[in-house]
Amino acid sequence: MSVFCSFVLGVVQGLTEFLPVSSSGHLILVQKLFGLSPDLFLNVSLHFGTLVAVLLFYKKQVWQLLTHPFCKKAKLVYLATIPTVAIGLLAKLFLPSLLDGLLLPVGFALTFGLLCTSQFATKQKHNLLTTKYKTALLCGVVQGIAVLPGLSRSGATICLLKWCGTKNDSATELSFLMSIPVILGSIVLTLPDVLSTNATVDIPAVAVGVVTSFVFGFLSLGLLKKISQKGEFAKFAPYMVLPFLLSCVTM
Repeated sequence: MSVFCSFVLGVVQGLTEFLPVSSSGHLILVQKLFGLSPDLFLNVSLHFGTLVAVLLFYKKQVWQLLTHPFCKKAKLVYLATIPTVAIGLLAKLFLPSLLDGLLLPVGFALTFGLLCTSQFATKQKHNLLTTKYKTALLCGVVQGIAVLPGLSRSGATICLLKWCGTKNDSATELSFLMSIPVILGSIVLTLPDVLSTNATVDIPAVAVGVVTSFVFGFLSLGLLKKISQKGEFAKFAPYMVLPFLLSCVTM
C-alpha cells in the first residue's frame, strides 16, 4: 500500500475512531471505494495510533485509574469491558462475516437513529461518581454490539449514558476511557492473524499511517470534548446519510 493511501486511512481512522460516526465502517467503506485490499498490519497500526492519542488526551484520568485501580471510575470501566469482550469474541468466532462489513448500511442506519434520539435525553444528573454500575454493564453490552461495522461505538455508548441520566461531559469521558481496553483488545485479537500472514511490511507507509491516525485522533478528541459540553451529538446525524448511501451502493 502506498504512503498516500496510508495517510488517507490514517486520517479516516483518526477522525472517525472518536467522533460518533464509526471508524470500522468508514475504513471498510473507504477501502471499497478506492479498491484497496485490507491490510491487517496497517489496520492494527492505525488502531495503535488512536490508542496512543486517547491515552495522551486522558493521561490524568488514565493515571488515576492506574494508581487507584479500585476507585468508582475504574470499576465502571471494568464492568463495561466484561460484556464487550464476551460479545466481541463470540462475534469473531461465530459471525465473522458481519465484521467484514456485510451489514454496513444497517450499522450506519443504526448510528443515524441513535444520534437523532440523543437530543431527547434531557434529564442528565449523574457524573462519574454517581453513575450506576448497571449502566456501565449496559454500556458494555452496547459497546460489544458496536463491533458491527457502521455502528459507532462512541455514539452508541454516549447516547446510552445520556439516556441513563449521565451528564454530557461525564458520558464522553467514560465512553473514551472504556475505549482504551477495547482498542487494546482488538489489537491483541488481531495480532495472531497478522503474524500468520507472510506479507511484507512497508515501514514508511505504516509509520505515516500511525502518525496520521494519532494526530487526527487527538484533534477529534478535542473537538468532541467541546461538542459534548453542549450535548450537540445529534448534529452528526445528517452526515450519516452520506456513508449510508455510499455503503448501499458499494456493498
